[in-house]
Amino acid sequence: MSLAQTKVVERSAKKAPEWVNTANPSALVVTVTANTIADAQVKAMAEVTERIILSVASNVSVSQRNESSEIVEDDNVQSRDEFTRLSKIKSANLPFLKGISSNKIAGIYWQRVQDKKTGESYYEYSVLYPYSRREQRTLQAEFEALDQEMTAKYEALAQKIDNIESVEDIKAATTELNALKAYFFDDVRLEQVEGLKKRYLQLYDALTLTGKFVKRGQYSCQVLLKGRPVKVSTLPTVKSSSVTQLNVRPTTDGTFLVTYDDSECIEDEENTIDVMLRLDGKRLTYKISLTEAGSGFGSQKFSIAPEGKVLLTAAMVDAAEREVTDVTVRLTVNNRNGNKFAVKSFELNVPDIAVPLVFDNVDAIYSTKGLIQIKMLAQGEYSLRQVKKNDFGFVKGTLNVVNPDTGAIEPIKVALPYSTNWE
Repeated sequence: MSLAQTKVVERSAKKAPEWVNTANPSALVVTVTANTIADAQVKAMAEVTERIILSVASNVSVSQRNESSEIVEDDNVQSRDEFTRLSKIKSANLPFLKGISSNKIAGIYWQRVQDKKTGESYYEYSVLYPYSRREQRTLQAEFEALDQEMTAKYEALAQKIDNIESVEDIKAATTELNALKAYFFDDVRLEQVEGLKKRYLQLYDALTLTGKFVKRGQYSCQVLLKGRPVKVSTLPTVKSSSVTQLNVRPTTDGTFLVTYDDSECIEDEENTIDVMLRLDGKRLTYKISLTEAGSGFGSQKFSIAPEGKVLLTAAMVDAAEREVTDVTVRLTVNNRNGNKFAVKSFELNVPDIAVPLVFDNVDAIYSTKGLIQIKMLAQGEYSLRQVKKNDFGFVKGTLNVVNPDTGAIEPIKVALPYSTNWE
């Protein structure tokens, strides 16, 4: 029969309370060992916390990926998986953890135990912590609801990334993801949150500035995200050494309008407006050229030149009576600067037709840069006349084009060779 190797040399009470070695459905009984009372108090509360965590979170279905590892202590193999998960949960931002406090301890009992052979001593420290089954179920239900809420927030942000409506949505999403990162304690969801946040931050690199002329003295700027328009509440700064009365203001559709006076611009110089916009550290720049191709608002003059051969086709040809009916003209013009313009009318003198062909109220609008074929119809009957061979070469006339934004009409002279379907 072996003798006891330790003895109790000090205790907090003459007799251990009944709860120390008794199961209690309404409380947790925790016993730890430590070299000092202070260390024992810390270890006891840590054990209480872990016991409550396991009772609340162990049955909750969350995505997790434990990294298996084992340690050997005194010939006993212990898994570190659960301890790793517990430490992550303890550091997570979970509401029920904040309610665990040493102030709730209902009972404490300790005794100092000494090794008879070595004389070394340690403390066995026990606490009684109230914790009922009802409280466990309440905390577990709250935890499940919170976990589902946080998961739903993540899924909503994951779906929203391809449907951003404003630049402010990017910052709001990253703020929400930071909050989710503080909550999620499992590796899988932590990695998902970090990956989604990275994708949101990369959206700043996909932002660009573009714009278009509204009318003379007004230019509308738009922020694009991957080529799609997005709203922005931040106003850009605008600078120019060419124009005067330069201002910028927001519009109701999330764009911003640059207004200016170009009356003092010198036509032969580079007349530009520099636009700069800062969005959460991202710097966007854009240069408005008042004389660039396609603007049409530098000198307000068109660069439209008739080219090629004019084609004339009559719907009916009466060779005996020398008459043609309903003449269609096909005129090719080179819209060199890509100016937006409308064709108002066209008057054409054809050598072998007795009267000018008049094409009224055409009102067709064009904006394509380069060659454009304009088709018009002159209704009615027209008498043909005899012409000398050397006169049968060119048609001459005037093409009246309109700037739709200003209403100004500009005549374009036409003098081109032509062909017909009647001779």
